[in-house]
Amino acid sequence: MNPTGKFGVTSINTDYVASKEIHEKKMRKRRKGLIRRLTVFVIILAVVVGGMVSVILSQRSQIEQKETQKEQLEKKLKDEKHNEKVYRSKVRLLHNKDYIGELARKDFLLSKKGEIIFPSHDTDKH
Repeated sequence: MNPTGKFGVTSINTDYVASKEIHEKKMRKRRKGLIRRLTVFVIILAVVVGGMVSVILSQRSQIEQKETQKEQLEKKLKDEKHNEKVYRSKVRLLHNKDYIGELARKDFLLSKKGEIIFPSHDTDKH
């Protein structure tokens, strides 16, 4: 008795059918191997791309921090240059004898020869 197949049809056991089945098994095995290799490749690719994106984002964050720091330092430099101009003008004034004399008379109540100083009395201060 021949074994019957799914539909009640007996299968043919020939060399051709056997070689065809072996060939199909090999193809299924190759397909499974291909799918496994592609899956591993996709996972590795995802990890690499994820790492690259992470590095890019962290570098972007660092660049933004450095740009903010640069803007703050440029503002500070501008303020310091302004202060330098003010101090240089004050130094120039301190080389002027008339200005020094005016400061001495005003702040220390000093006078020139023959000059009389009348101190002002503020009535608001007691």
